[in-house]
Amino acid sequence: MMTETPRRVLVVDDDADIRANIADILDDLGYDVMMAADGSSALQCVRDRDFDVVLLDYKMPGIDGATLYTEIKNIRPSIAAIMVTAYAGSDGVKRAMEAGTWDVLQKPVDIAELLSKVEHAVQSPLILVVDDDESFCKSLWQILNERQYRVALAHNELDGIRQVSDRHHQIVIVDAKLGAGHGRSVIQQITESDVTASTILISGHHQEIDAILREFGSQCVQAVCIKPINIEFLLDTIAEVVN
Repeated sequence: MMTETPRRVLVVDDDADIRANIADILDDLGYDVMMAADGSSALQCVRDRDFDVVLLDYKMPGIDGATLYTEIKNIRPSIAAIMVTAYAGSDGVKRAMEAGTWDVLQKPVDIAELLSKVEHAVQSPLILVVDDDESFCKSLWQILNERQYRVALAHNELDGIRQVSDRHHQIVIVDAKLGAGHGRSVIQQITESDVTASTILISGHHQEIDAILREFGSQCVQAVCIKPINIEFLLDTIAEVVN
C-alpha cells in the first residue's frame, strides 16, 4: 500500500516579503511548501512536482493569477487554487472564479482565514477521472470542482495506471473502454497499489461492465454508472463514498 504524500502548497506572489511570510507559517504547520515569484517559475514548479493547493496573487508582472491558474490546471488539474488580491473593484474576482478558483481573499490577508481555506483544500477528497472522452472529462471537472472536489484527469489506460500508482485517490472513476486500452487494467492497478480507493465504473456497454464485475466483483467496484451519465446519481454516489 502506498504511503501518504505530504500536504504540498505552492505560494506564488511577486512580493518577496508576503511570499516568505506565508511560506514560513505554512512550513511551521507541517506543510511542504515551495515558492514562486512569477508565472513562469510557478509553471515550472507545477511541471516538476504535484501540489494540493496553489496560493496565487492576482496581480503579477507578465501574467495575472486567473490566467496563470488556467495554465496550471492544464498541467495538473487536481491542484486547488486560492487567490489573493488587493484589487477588489476590478474584474479579478470574477475572472478568478470563472477559472475555477475555490476562494478569493482580499489583501491584507487574514492569516487565520487563509489557513482555514488551505486546510479545507488539502483535506478535500481527491478524485481521479480516467476517460478518453476529453470533453466529458472537462465537463465533469467543472462540475466536481464547483463542489470543491480536487479532480485529476487521465485520458488513456497508461496514464490512468501511472496516476493510480503514484498517488492515493479517494475515488477513481473509470471508463470501461479507453480507446485502444481498457479500464480493466486501471482497476487491476487499484487492487495492487491503492486498495483503499473507491472505484466507480462508467460505460455505455453492458457487456463490458458485466465482464469487469465478474472479474473483480462488487468488493472492488463500488458503483456503476451507465452512459449517458446521470450526473445527479454520480454526485450522490460520490457524496456517499466520501461521507
